[in-house]
Parts: sequence; C-alpha cells; structure tokens
Amino acid sequence: MKVCVLVGSSRKNGLSSHICAALQDQFRIRGLAGNFINLADKRIEFCDADNFCQFSPCTVPDDIPHILADMQAADGIIYMPVMHAFGTNSKFQAFLERVGYGYLRPLNRPLVDKIAAIIVVGRRYGHTAVYSQIMLNIMLNKMIMAGSGFPALFLGMLGDIQDDSEALEALKQTVDRMHEVHQRFWNIRV
Repeated sequence: MKVCVLVGSSRKNGLSSHICAALQDQFRIRGLAGNFINLADKRIEFCDADNFCQFSPCTVPDDIPHILADMQAADGIIYMPVMHAFGTNSKFQAFLERVGYGYLRPLNRPLVDKIAAIIVVGRRYGHTAVYSQIMLNIMLNKMIMAGSGFPALFLGMLGDIQDDSEALEALKQTVDRMHEVHQRFWNIRV
C-alpha cells in the first residue's frame, strides 16, 4: 500500500516532523510506502476565482498538478493540517481550495475510493473544526474514511509527541485501519 501524507506545517523541525517520523515507523512495521509532501516546500497559488476550472482543470501555474499526481498514485492519503487561528493554516487552505475546486471537480473527483485519514496538529481549541473541514473534503471527493476510534489530534504545546500517548495510539490505530481497509477493499476487487 502506498500512502501520500500531505504535511501542512511550515516549520522544518516542529511537531509535524516528529509525527512524520512516527508515521514512517508505523509504515515500516506494516511494509507500507510513505510519500511525504511538505506543502511549505511547494508553490501553491491562491485561487483566482475565474471559474473556468468548473469545466476543465485550473490553469494557474504552480505545483498543484504534481501534488495531485502523487495523490492519485497513492492508495491512501493522510491529511495533516496544522491549526492556526481556529482553522487550518493558510497554505493548507489554499491547497484544499485549489486542488478541490480547480482540479478534482472538473476531473470528476478522481480520488474516489482512495482511503483517507486525518491527523490534526495544533495547540488547543479548534481541532474539531479543522478535523471537520478535512472530513467534509474527504466526503466531497468520495473517498473512504478509515475511522480509528479517536482521531489523531496532537497538541503542539506538549513539545514531545512521546508525551501524548493517546495521540500516538490514535496514530497507530489510524495506520492499522487504513491498511486493514485497503486489504479488505483490494481483496474484494481482485
């Protein structure tokens, strides 16, 4: 199983990088391949609202087509936004708008049946709003949400993710569930 992880953090050595390391460990244990896309390293322009992309993919030049190609090549996608100002950070928001409206809509939702999961990184409050926004995006794109009991919500104020055993357990269960859903879905389709 190939998993594309969309990392929303703009900090190179922040909490998200530690969560990515924990994800890599979980992928390695299960023999999964992880492709980590740091949105901060990508050129993502804001939507120009010309509405031409309701009929054909957006023509604003940036890295969105390459990111979408990586998403389409994956079996599963983990959205890992960072919470800012009670919502997702601006780079992740621009990404959601551009890929969702400018590409996924005119291409008839090509992520259908991809297995999805969410890991929210932030401080306090607003986690559920960010989680809900990404969940609605997953549903809009006709993806399969791999529920794992409690969502993986990492509080940025803890400093070390090892101190957050509940979030680490949710992360482990999320990866387990994605793998399990993929195995079941693949076995049915073969």
